[in-house]
Amino acid sequence: KRIQIANYGPIDDLDIDFPFDEAGNPKPVVLVGENGSGKTVFLSHIINGLIEAKGVAYPESPEIKTGHVYKLRSNSYIKSRQSFYFARVDFENGLFIDEIRASVVKQDDQTMPAGLSGNDAISAWQRVQSGENDNFNTNITEGNRNNVENGLFQNCVLYFPSNRFEYPAWLNEENLNARANYMDTKRIQGYTSRRIINDITLQDNQNWLFEVVYDSVVEELIQSINRDSSDTRSIAFQIIRKTVGDSVAKFNVSKRSSRVASVVFDDETRIPIFQLSSGETSLLNIFLSILRDFDLSSAVPPKDANDVRGIVLVDEIDLHLHANHQYSILPELMRMFPRVQFVVTAHSPLFVLGMQKQFGDDGFNLYQMPEGQQISAEEFSEFESAYRSFAETKRFQTEIQSAIERSQMPIVFMEGETDVRYLRKSAEILDKESVLQRVDLREVGGCPELNKIWNNRSRIRRVEPAKKVILLYDYDTNIEPREDGNVFKRIIPYQGSHPLQSGIENLFTISTVERARADKPEFIDIRGEYATEVRNKKKTVPEEWTVNDDEKTNLCEWLCANGTKEDFQYFWLIFEVLEEILGADTEQASE
Repeated sequence: KRIQIANYGPIDDLDIDFPFDEAGNPKPVVLVGENGSGKTVFLSHIINGLIEAKGVAYPESPEIKTGHVYKLRSNSYIKSRQSFYFARVDFENGLFIDEIRASVVKQDDQTMPAGLSGNDAISAWQRVQSGENDNFNTNITEGNRNNVENGLFQNCVLYFPSNRFEYPAWLNEENLNARANYMDTKRIQGYTSRRIINDITLQDNQNWLFEVVYDSVVEELIQSINRDSSDTRSIAFQIIRKTVGDSVAKFNVSKRSSRVASVVFDDETRIPIFQLSSGETSLLNIFLSILRDFDLSSAVPPKDANDVRGIVLVDEIDLHLHANHQYSILPELMRMFPRVQFVVTAHSPLFVLGMQKQFGDDGFNLYQMPEGQQISAEEFSEFESAYRSFAETKRFQTEIQSAIERSQMPIVFMEGETDVRYLRKSAEILDKESVLQRVDLREVGGCPELNKIWNNRSRIRRVEPAKKVILLYDYDTNIEPREDGNVFKRIIPYQGSHPLQSGIENLFTISTVERARADKPEFIDIRGEYATEVRNKKKTVPEEWTVNDDEKTNLCEWLCANGTKEDFQYFWLIFEVLEEILGADTEQASE
């Protein structure tokens, strides 16, 4: 529910109330910042509370030695030039854990350390005994065991550290030679086989999958009418399908002579889960572990992913992941579990932008460490200079902002130079020059650059609130038309039944493109229709046309020089889009 940290390591003064939506579901929390900015320190205080809770709920299966702590308390963690540190984590149901440590021993007449403030911190200091310099306090105790067990451990409770890994399938290690066994769950009071800290989990997940498949077969056989059947298997299938990008992929368990779980694809290809890529393995481990841990809890079996509840901490969640996994698949998997509180650290701007796309600006909270200041995804994009395709470079921001401020009229940005040239030529041929005379038309160099302008729309609104800024994307960029104040995102219309399925050239008639290619075949690359056969299944791949990248400018020159009104007829669709946005601006300028 809340975390307070003061003078701990790199953190000065942090106080965060964790976000929840109107339905009471937790919003994901993403921590960003440079190495050494305190992201893992932040997680460690939450984990400390969860480990303490597990020791109370399941005293017979502690993850640390009895009487020892998971997180050390030491003067070395007191921030430089400060005299104390304080930390407190509040969970639901009134459960909390806090600690305070001073650099010197407290004496009876000693005043509070300089800078110590807040009721919780002052109370913690008052509990420090004379002759001591620290105090650890919590109501997560044996006397509160039922509340702890029912509150926390009827949910999934997991932590994935940054040192998590799986052995590759080709490595000749003993664990890869061993056969997976069915789980032998001990039914002893105070004991659980569940673990909060998860670093190597694929073998456990495979064993659990065997149990899930077994249970589903038993349920179908007995056709139980006394209780609703669990749909854990279907949730597991959803996870694997999203992870491997195959809408019909499923798990398969081989014969008992060589028991192994595999992923079966739509073409019937089978890949053992140990042979998936490290990125796919990482995602499977996190999200199957969520499902497995909830399944092993005392909660009612889930009918769908919306029923899964808990807290999941992941350090460096983007670890091992390809750009597409960071941007698309990981946020989509997180969105599958709306009642799971994700608290994660990340370095990847692609992941943050993917979270913004999947959850929206208000669907998750982003905090910059070590300040713990909430920022927006577009503000984080200013720190992306190392990632050129998504970077907000200082020069680009300055140039774009300067262009908007200098322009005396609405400004339209298009992806490429040829887009601008086509639009100017079509205005001339279709008698639409009056529209372009009322806008400042510019190209920016591609879809990522348009995204940069959109991500900085708050600054545009602040500096130029009355000036309309229109971003015209190629239709194949898969963006959603949106508007925010005076900034508009729009897609160039296109023809669906056309062999050119990318780029503005799609607006030319097929006969126009054929005429251009007849004059110079190098303009258009054609991959003819062909048949393929995979595992005895035949499939026909249709013909595909693409504009040769090296000839894009030459094709533009040819079409602008030889194109007729009939050739450019569908470009009027773009002017419809512009006129709709400009509206009264165009009419007023015309008068």
